[in-house]
Amino acid sequence: MSRLDYMANFVAVVDKGSITAAADQLELTVAAVSKRLKMLETELGVRLLTRNTRQLSLTEAGHYYYQHCREIQEEVNRVDQHLLAMQGKLSGELRINMPMTYGKVRLTKLLIRFLQQHPDIHLTAHLDDAYTDAASGDYDVVIRIGVLDDSRLVARKLENAYLLPVAAPAYLQTHGTPQTPAELAQHQCLHYTNVSHREGWTLYDQAGNASNVQIRGQLCANNGEVLKQAAIAGMGVALLPDFELIAALEKGELVRILPEYSAQTISVYAVYPSRQFLPEKTRVLVDFLISTLQIA
Repeated sequence: MSRLDYMANFVAVVDKGSITAAADQLELTVAAVSKRLKMLETELGVRLLTRNTRQLSLTEAGHYYYQHCREIQEEVNRVDQHLLAMQGKLSGELRINMPMTYGKVRLTKLLIRFLQQHPDIHLTAHLDDAYTDAASGDYDVVIRIGVLDDSRLVARKLENAYLLPVAAPAYLQTHGTPQTPAELAQHQCLHYTNVSHREGWTLYDQAGNASNVQIRGQLCANNGEVLKQAAIAGMGVALLPDFELIAALEKGELVRILPEYSAQTISVYAVYPSRQFLPEKTRVLVDFLISTLQIA
């Protein structure tokens, strides 16, 4: 049995928190996993784990060895995956977290195409507008829109999105069409709750001068699709990313207002924990999204 097998056995025990759970994962008997662990400690001449009836805990040497075993496993996997990628063969699990509407509108078809190109990849896509900690390790890739503030992460830009103020023709017929940003303060504005009310809406004229407006409105939501549907129903003015509005603008359900003004450009990023050994399947997925979105 190779040292890599012993390492994998040890990592499984630590990750699962017990020899029994590790045995289930490795499809071995508890006795076999325990024996491998003892043989590894004997070969190394150091105790890696302290054991009692309730739990296992890492020794100082165990902490050191575990971290390096994980790095070695990742590097071996990266090399294997790179060789498979060179042959057009990637395999394994990928987990991606993305905002609800952006995921549906911009990424779903691309992810399907990616899976068709790599039939041995198994992808779990989680769509959620709540904040997701990309450093937690729960996902291989997290899609973020807007400002990034976590230096622990690697962020690669996918594309820009542009915020547009829009309203339904029926709403504008009833309430009038604002001609300046300041007039928005007199209108029903549909607010995205992941941005503070106190920040208001900021629009820029063609000379780059900013106008900040404190908005009010009957409806707030943490999902752009909800705000878009409310705007189509004539409930007020919405400030939404262009990717959410394409179909509604083409159908005439919504119209852009204040065309002489622009809102802040927001960027869309693929974010993942900063690691020395990035799995090849993760790199290939992010490269695919970047190359496809930037020519779309």
